[in-house]
Amino acid sequence: MALHSQKVGLVKESLVEMLYVAEYAVTCRKTDKTKWGAYATGGILGFPATMILFSIIDCLGSIFANNKNFQVIIDGKKKSIKNPNQHIYILNSKYFDLDLSQVDLDNIYSNVRSTLTHNSLLPEGYLLQIGESENLPFNVAINESGRRIYFINVIKLYEFTKRATEKFIDDLDRGVIDFKSSIVHANVSKRDVPTSMYSSKPGQFEIPIREWIKK
Repeated sequence: MALHSQKVGLVKESLVEMLYVAEYAVTCRKTDKTKWGAYATGGILGFPATMILFSIIDCLGSIFANNKNFQVIIDGKKKSIKNPNQHIYILNSKYFDLDLSQVDLDNIYSNVRSTLTHNSLLPEGYLLQIGESENLPFNVAINESGRRIYFINVIKLYEFTKRATEKFIDDLDRGVIDFKSSIVHANVSKRDVPTSMYSSKPGQFEIPIREWIKK
Protein backbone atom coordinates (compact mmCIF):
# COMPACT_ATOMS: atom_id res chain seq x y z
CA MET A 1 0.00 0.00 0.00
CA ALA A 2 1.61 3.20 -1.17
CA LEU A 3 0.78 6.90 -1.05
CA HIS A 4 -0.54 8.56 -4.19
CA SER A 5 -0.92 12.14 -5.31
CA GLN A 6 -3.82 11.18 -7.63
CA LYS A 7 -6.74 8.85 -7.03
CA VAL A 8 -6.15 6.91 -10.24
CA GLY A 9 -2.86 5.66 -8.80
CA LEU A 10 -4.65 4.25 -5.78
CA VAL A 11 -7.24 2.56 -8.02
CA LYS A 12 -4.52 0.82 -10.02
CA GLU A 13 -2.57 -0.26 -6.98
CA SER A 14 -5.63 -1.55 -5.15
CA LEU A 15 -6.66 -3.60 -8.19
CA VAL A 16 -3.19 -5.14 -8.38
CA GLU A 17 -3.27 -5.89 -4.65
CA MET A 18 -6.67 -7.57 -4.89
CA LEU A 19 -5.50 -9.68 -7.83
CA TYR A 20 -2.48 -10.74 -5.81
CA VAL A 21 -4.67 -11.91 -2.92
CA ALA A 22 -7.08 -13.61 -5.33
CA GLU A 23 -4.19 -15.49 -6.94
CA TYR A 24 -3.08 -16.70 -3.52
CA ALA A 25 -6.62 -17.85 -2.76
CA VAL A 26 -6.99 -19.87 -5.98
CA THR A 27 -3.55 -21.47 -5.74
CA CYS A 28 -3.75 -22.34 -2.04
CA ARG A 29 -4.84 -25.88 -1.23
CA LYS A 30 -6.51 -26.82 2.03
CA THR A 31 -4.59 -29.98 2.91
CA ASP A 32 -3.31 -29.25 6.43
CA LYS A 33 -5.70 -31.00 8.82
CA THR A 34 -4.21 -29.23 11.83
CA LYS A 35 -5.29 -25.94 10.26
CA TRP A 36 -8.46 -26.86 8.38
CA GLY A 37 -9.78 -29.89 10.23
CA ALA A 38 -12.77 -31.38 8.41
CA TYR A 39 -12.33 -28.78 5.67
CA ALA A 40 -8.90 -30.13 4.67
CA THR A 41 -10.24 -31.54 1.42
CA GLY A 42 -7.59 -30.17 -0.94
CA GLY A 43 -9.89 -27.44 -2.17
CA ILE A 44 -8.99 -23.79 -2.79
CA LEU A 45 -10.03 -20.71 -0.82
CA GLY A 46 -13.06 -20.34 -3.04
CA PHE A 47 -15.27 -18.08 -0.96
CA PRO A 48 -12.76 -15.27 -0.28
CA ALA A 49 -11.43 -15.55 -3.84
CA THR A 50 -14.92 -15.06 -5.26
CA MET A 51 -15.67 -12.10 -2.98
CA ILE A 52 -12.42 -10.38 -3.96
CA LEU A 53 -12.98 -11.04 -7.66
CA PHE A 54 -16.46 -9.54 -7.50
CA SER A 55 -15.02 -6.50 -5.71
CA ILE A 56 -12.74 -6.03 -8.72
CA ILE A 57 -15.66 -6.52 -11.11
CA ASP A 58 -17.66 -3.92 -9.13
CA CYS A 59 -14.77 -1.48 -9.32
CA LEU A 60 -14.31 -1.82 -13.08
CA GLY A 61 -18.02 -1.41 -13.71
CA SER A 62 -18.31 1.60 -11.41
CA ILE A 63 -15.79 3.61 -13.42
CA PHE A 64 -18.22 3.59 -16.37
CA ALA A 65 -21.35 4.51 -14.41
CA ASN A 66 -23.40 7.21 -16.15
CA ASN A 67 -20.95 7.21 -19.06
CA LYS A 68 -23.25 7.43 -22.09
CA ASN A 69 -20.36 6.58 -24.42
CA PHE A 70 -19.81 3.22 -22.73
CA GLN A 71 -22.41 0.61 -23.60
CA VAL A 72 -22.56 -3.17 -23.48
CA ILE A 73 -24.75 -5.64 -25.35
CA ILE A 74 -27.24 -7.57 -23.23
CA ASP A 75 -29.83 -9.75 -24.94
CA GLY A 76 -29.03 -8.01 -28.21
CA LYS A 77 -29.66 -4.51 -26.83
CA LYS A 78 -27.19 -1.74 -25.97
CA LYS A 79 -27.26 -0.84 -22.28
CA SER A 80 -25.39 1.64 -20.11
CA ILE A 81 -24.30 1.26 -16.50
CA LYS A 82 -26.36 3.55 -14.29
CA ASN A 83 -26.86 2.03 -10.84
CA PRO A 84 -24.52 0.09 -8.50
CA ASN A 85 -26.40 -3.15 -9.19
CA GLN A 86 -25.52 -2.66 -12.87
CA HIS A 87 -21.76 -2.55 -12.35
CA ILE A 88 -21.86 -6.26 -13.14
CA TYR A 89 -22.76 -5.35 -16.75
CA ILE A 90 -19.00 -4.93 -17.22
CA LEU A 91 -18.91 -8.73 -17.65
CA ASN A 92 -20.45 -8.28 -21.11
CA SER A 93 -17.94 -5.59 -22.11
CA LYS A 94 -14.72 -5.88 -24.09
CA TYR A 95 -12.85 -6.43 -20.84
CA PHE A 96 -14.44 -9.81 -20.06
CA ASP A 97 -16.04 -10.55 -23.44
CA LEU A 98 -18.86 -12.62 -21.95
CA ASP A 99 -22.40 -12.86 -23.30
CA LEU A 100 -24.58 -13.22 -20.22
CA SER A 101 -28.32 -12.61 -20.40
CA GLN A 102 -30.07 -9.98 -18.30
CA VAL A 103 -31.60 -12.65 -16.06
CA ASP A 104 -28.21 -14.27 -15.52
CA LEU A 105 -26.48 -10.98 -14.75
CA ASP A 106 -29.20 -10.08 -12.25
CA ASN A 107 -29.11 -13.52 -10.62
CA ILE A 108 -25.32 -13.58 -10.36
CA TYR A 109 -25.31 -10.09 -8.84
CA SER A 110 -28.06 -10.78 -6.31
CA ASN A 111 -27.36 -14.38 -5.38
CA VAL A 112 -23.60 -14.73 -5.77
CA ARG A 113 -21.93 -11.32 -5.45
CA SER A 114 -24.32 -9.83 -2.86
CA THR A 115 -25.33 -12.90 -0.85
CA LEU A 116 -21.75 -14.14 -0.57
CA THR A 117 -20.44 -10.69 0.39
CA HIS A 118 -23.11 -9.80 2.93
CA ASN A 119 -24.10 -13.20 4.31
CA SER A 120 -21.18 -15.59 3.58
CA LEU A 121 -23.76 -17.86 2.00
CA LEU A 122 -25.00 -18.99 -1.39
CA PRO A 123 -28.58 -20.02 -2.15
CA GLU A 124 -29.32 -23.52 -3.35
CA GLY A 125 -28.74 -23.77 -7.07
CA TYR A 126 -25.57 -21.65 -6.92
CA LEU A 127 -22.43 -23.74 -6.68
CA LEU A 128 -18.79 -22.73 -6.36
CA GLN A 129 -16.36 -25.13 -7.98
CA ILE A 130 -12.66 -24.98 -8.76
CA GLY A 131 -13.52 -25.04 -12.49
CA GLU A 132 -9.94 -24.98 -13.71
CA SER A 133 -10.70 -26.96 -16.87
CA GLU A 134 -13.89 -25.05 -17.74
CA ASN A 135 -14.03 -22.55 -20.61
CA LEU A 136 -16.11 -19.87 -18.90
CA PRO A 137 -16.38 -18.36 -15.42
CA PHE A 138 -20.08 -19.21 -15.21
CA ASN A 139 -21.92 -22.30 -16.43
CA VAL A 140 -25.70 -22.04 -16.48
CA ALA A 141 -28.02 -25.05 -16.74
CA ILE A 142 -31.74 -25.80 -16.44
CA ASN A 143 -32.73 -28.55 -14.02
CA GLU A 144 -35.61 -30.99 -14.40
CA SER A 145 -37.98 -28.51 -12.74
CA GLY A 146 -37.08 -25.82 -15.25
CA ARG A 147 -35.06 -23.81 -12.70
CA ARG A 148 -31.70 -22.24 -13.51
CA ILE A 149 -28.59 -23.70 -11.87
CA TYR A 150 -25.36 -21.69 -11.71
CA PHE A 151 -21.85 -23.08 -11.47
CA ILE A 152 -19.21 -20.48 -10.58
CA ASN A 153 -15.81 -21.65 -11.81
CA VAL A 154 -13.53 -19.80 -9.42
CA ILE A 155 -10.17 -20.31 -11.12
CA LYS A 156 -11.65 -19.42 -14.50
CA LEU A 157 -13.27 -16.34 -12.96
CA TYR A 158 -9.85 -15.36 -11.64
CA GLU A 159 -8.25 -15.80 -15.08
CA PHE A 160 -10.93 -13.71 -16.82
CA THR A 161 -10.80 -11.02 -14.13
CA LYS A 162 -7.01 -10.85 -14.29
CA ARG A 163 -7.06 -10.32 -18.07
CA ALA A 164 -9.87 -7.77 -17.76
CA THR A 165 -8.00 -5.82 -15.10
CA GLU A 166 -4.82 -5.76 -17.15
CA LYS A 167 -6.76 -4.40 -20.14
CA PHE A 168 -8.48 -1.85 -17.90
CA ILE A 169 -5.22 -0.58 -16.39
CA ASP A 170 -3.67 -0.40 -19.85
CA ASP A 171 -6.62 1.74 -21.00
CA LEU A 172 -6.11 4.01 -17.98
CA ASP A 173 -2.42 4.38 -18.78
CA ARG A 174 -3.10 5.14 -22.46
CA GLY A 175 -5.81 7.68 -21.69
CA VAL A 176 -8.58 5.59 -23.26
CA ILE A 177 -10.40 5.88 -19.93
CA ASP A 178 -10.70 9.41 -18.55
CA PHE A 179 -10.81 8.55 -14.88
CA LYS A 180 -11.08 12.16 -13.69
CA SER A 181 -14.33 12.53 -15.67
CA SER A 182 -15.90 9.48 -14.03
CA ILE A 183 -18.70 9.78 -11.49
CA VAL A 184 -16.59 7.71 -9.11
CA HIS A 185 -13.83 10.32 -9.10
CA ALA A 186 -16.35 13.12 -8.66
CA ASN A 187 -18.20 11.42 -5.79
CA VAL A 188 -15.07 10.39 -3.91
CA SER A 189 -13.53 13.84 -4.38
CA LYS A 190 -16.54 15.41 -2.62
CA ARG A 191 -15.34 13.74 0.58
CA ASP A 192 -11.80 15.10 0.34
CA VAL A 193 -10.24 16.94 3.25
CA PRO A 194 -7.64 19.46 1.99
CA THR A 195 -4.20 18.01 2.69
CA SER A 196 -0.66 19.03 1.84
CA MET A 197 0.24 16.20 -0.49
CA TYR A 198 3.89 15.45 0.25
CA SER A 199 6.50 16.43 2.81
CA SER A 200 10.23 16.76 2.22
CA LYS A 201 10.48 13.03 2.83
CA PRO A 202 9.53 11.14 -0.36
CA GLY A 203 6.38 9.09 -0.06
CA GLN A 204 5.15 10.63 3.19
CA PHE A 205 2.08 12.81 3.49
CA GLU A 206 2.35 16.02 5.50
CA ILE A 207 -0.93 16.40 7.36
CA PRO A 208 -1.29 19.32 9.80
CA ILE A 209 -3.34 18.17 12.81
CA ARG A 210 -4.97 20.69 15.17
CA GLU A 211 -6.24 18.10 17.64
CA TRP A 212 -7.09 14.41 17.83
CA ILE A 213 -10.66 13.31 18.41
CA LYS A 214 -9.62 9.68 18.71
CA LYS A 215 -6.20 8.15 18.63
